[in-house]
Amino acid sequence: MSLEELSQKIERLRQIASSLGEIVGRVSLAEVISVGADKHRVVVDMSFNAYLRHRVKIGEYLGVVTLQDSIMLGRVAEIRRRHAAQIAGIEPFYDMPEDLRGLETPAQIALEPITECLIDDMLNNRCDPTPVHTPVDPLSVVFRPSPTVIAKMLGLPQDGALLGMLYVGGAELPVEVRLPKKALYHHVLVVGTTGAGKTVLLKNMALSVLHEVNDALVVALDTRGDYLDMTLPPDAPSNFVTKYQPLDEITVIMPMTRDFIDKHRVEIFSKASRILGKKDTPLEVVREEERAEAVGRALAELYIEKTYPGAEVLGSKAKVVDKTQISEVEVIVEAGRVFSVRLLPWALKFGEVYKEVPYFFPFFSDKVSRLFPRLIETLTKSNERSVDVVIKKIEEFVATSSKRRGRYIKQHEEEGPVFLSRLQPSQVGNFERGMYMLYDTGLFDVSYSTGEATSENRRLSATFGEPDYRQLSGLVVVDLRFVSSTAASAVVYRVLSRTFKVREEEFESGVVRRPTFIFIDEAHFYFPQGRSWEDFNKDVVEKVIDRLTRLGRREGVGVVFATHSPADLNDLVIQLTNTKIAMRSEPKVLERIGMEEFAEVLSYAQSGVAVAKSFVYRTHSVTFKTLPPLTKHKETR
Repeated sequence: MSLEELSQKIERLRQIASSLGEIVGRVSLAEVISVGADKHRVVVDMSFNAYLRHRVKIGEYLGVVTLQDSIMLGRVAEIRRRHAAQIAGIEPFYDMPEDLRGLETPAQIALEPITECLIDDMLNNRCDPTPVHTPVDPLSVVFRPSPTVIAKMLGLPQDGALLGMLYVGGAELPVEVRLPKKALYHHVLVVGTTGAGKTVLLKNMALSVLHEVNDALVVALDTRGDYLDMTLPPDAPSNFVTKYQPLDEITVIMPMTRDFIDKHRVEIFSKASRILGKKDTPLEVVREEERAEAVGRALAELYIEKTYPGAEVLGSKAKVVDKTQISEVEVIVEAGRVFSVRLLPWALKFGEVYKEVPYFFPFFSDKVSRLFPRLIETLTKSNERSVDVVIKKIEEFVATSSKRRGRYIKQHEEEGPVFLSRLQPSQVGNFERGMYMLYDTGLFDVSYSTGEATSENRRLSATFGEPDYRQLSGLVVVDLRFVSSTAASAVVYRVLSRTFKVREEEFESGVVRRPTFIFIDEAHFYFPQGRSWEDFNKDVVEKVIDRLTRLGRREGVGVVFATHSPADLNDLVIQLTNTKIAMRSEPKVLERIGMEEFAEVLSYAQSGVAVAKSFVYRTHSVTFKTLPPLTKHKETR
């Protein structure tokens, strides 16, 4: 190639670079440029004026148009500045006068090569980036690529859950960072210290999934009511995304407990009487179904008052099955905008679920778990299998037994349960403690009655059970605000188990499976590595994790776990989540999840800045910043 031809080619490359971004410099002619398996060194010269004008930052992306007709994308790894005195070899001495003209020296930028693409493929929108194989020559044109070019060169996915905007050199670029559906099905772990922005990220992800994935079901476990605000607009609308609007309807699974009913009995009665238009008429004289419907609507009004302060209930309608069981309540709410809440009062009937209790209540030992159904059947009659009856039988056994030399000795065999006396003392103790814990959750055999909760002959006004999990759709919030931590664990395990069972049945019957995504914040609480109390059954926890993750991929179920304490999180969660997203965290936290190489970036990162490490990204990892809350968020109130 003649010098004239080479000059023409360089000019053509400059024109191409100008069409793809803004020219900032050229590859250095005074340095050896190496691109190889073990050594990468691409040094860029930039004039002093260009240095001041372009303000290139560490971590920023720059492009290089090479003589080999390819485009290389590199990350700024180092920026070098020298005074003219240093170049001239002048030794500084004490009290040397300032020489400002000596600052007007070129800057040198060291690039870390990332990907490359053929020029023709880029210009014809066919860019499929690969690792860098092409040599980079001195005097190759260096440019700051446009956001579109960066997205192409990084091979960023174009669909899926929106994580945020590409974060480069300490600033956001208008380049969307998304996580495709297939990555969600391989599960995600989000870690970050308190205040790092995890909840905003999770809510924004959930909202984008509901908009982007057709017929998606999103189940969110909520201990603070964060997801309930997804029906309301943000206080400060995002400048980047306007297509994701607040939801017009949500479904809420509200665990009902005996304590909640007792605490709010007077309020429920007052509201139910007003709804019936019979303020001075006792509920006992009202027809059963009508009474249950009034109680359901009263509960819904009470729930809206506690969830959306100042909101107005425009209308409500309750559905009742078997005359007394409230299956759901539809509520139309006005709180700055109108939306609907489908409230599902949730409780368990012990006689219907006792065989499954060990699978969602991990406080029984392996031996007691295996014997649990037989223990219950031995202690109770078929028509008396309520949690109250079981506790009464246990109390009878304890009253007729004594503990001597570490073993239970039966004193009056004819008065107490014979089967219990055949167990080891530790097994009896485990069963007894577990049943009392189960009873104390208040989740079993819950009803609203017109009499006191302890009354033997109280008249039921309403009962509660489980919903039809096949009918769940859209955003389903499992509201855990009103239950104890132990009860919350039982609710979570049961709801997840039943939701998964529905997907499993769909798979086996050949029905098209609804894409299902489960968002679990504070995951270390529900899926711990270990607990201080001796009765905690780790095997139950790991079976749930295994089912959710390993089989979930086949069934079309994706799980997003989030925690600020991965040290307490079960190892299986870390092993089986193929995408990790880390926000501001301590180095030891990042090491726990295999992202210690990002400690320098994340140890003091701003709120919302995160690194996503996943098999779906060509560059293996992407740094992004979450969008501001796309719906109302408690921290912005």
